[in-house]
Amino acid sequence: MAFKSKSVKRFSIRNFLAAILHPFMSSPTDAPGVFTPAGKPSHIDVGLWHSLLFTSELSAQCKLKRMVYGKCTIEFEHEFLLLYFRHPTQHHAVAILTLERTCAENTTGSSRSAGQAVIVSPSVSPITAQDTITPTTSSSFTIDSYVTQEFGPHKYLFELDFPASARPSAMQVSILLCVLSKHSPMYELLQYQCYWYAYTVWEALKKLFPEHVERPLNEGRSRFKGQPIKKAESVNTVCEQYRAEWARFEEAAGERRRAKEEEERRRKADEERRQREEAEWRADEERRQREEAEWRADEERRQREGAAREHEAEMNRMRARMAELERRAAGY
Repeated sequence: MAFKSKSVKRFSIRNFLAAILHPFMSSPTDAPGVFTPAGKPSHIDVGLWHSLLFTSELSAQCKLKRMVYGKCTIEFEHEFLLLYFRHPTQHHAVAILTLERTCAENTTGSSRSAGQAVIVSPSVSPITAQDTITPTTSSSFTIDSYVTQEFGPHKYLFELDFPASARPSAMQVSILLCVLSKHSPMYELLQYQCYWYAYTVWEALKKLFPEHVERPLNEGRSRFKGQPIKKAESVNTVCEQYRAEWARFEEAAGERRRAKEEEERRRKADEERRQREEAEWRADEERRQREEAEWRADEERRQREGAAREHEAEMNRMRARMAELERRAAGY
């Protein structure tokens, strides 16, 4: 397989405009764990990241469009991955996350220095692995400076692109990462180190989502000072465990969806019943008001008729009185 020292970037109007307009596009704030506000990125344990995705449906639905395989070029040649996630609704927005395996921090220094101690002293007992993912700002103008600041001098070994129709979701990626951490929770020099982690994540995603385009950029994967590093071959096992975990997740998600649909059905039934009862109450109220209006109209009619009869009776009495007076006057 031929390698080249760096990728060739062809000019395009779309990329040119994207580079100009990108700084003016605000980063989404509705997908925590994937898109992060401007500021210092924070390392998140992959298990906590998986739990965080449960709190936001949009975060879980972000799609992995691209991966880049990175390697430090000095000291212990640490290997890591860059994950590019696209927002599910704001399609211009892309978040870049770094993924790596180090050692749990000890009293002697940082997590990476602990990992370096393991490499220098193979006899050191296995220590707890620290698998972390770090949301960063999505600007292409800052990611290289962040990677340099975080990892030091580095190079990129591979690029991997997924087509829009076959991109893993952030939730699928998080489940795979949890499977890896459960499969090998300890950092072991000759099996489960950063080389194993980056390699296994990369190859597992290729195997699980075969519609992809991979481009080699540089040599050196899983090598230290040019020499191959022994690591466990876990891709097939991890993929099988992932499929089982994903099936359980989908089953649980289906149960939650059915429960939600049932709750929604009950809510709609309750709402329809409430609307019927309200309509019946309004109909009863309208009928009562009509009956009351009819009663008032009848009462007014009776009063008018009574007044008319009383008036007619009074007129008759007056006529009779006048007639009586006329007769008396005629008798004289």
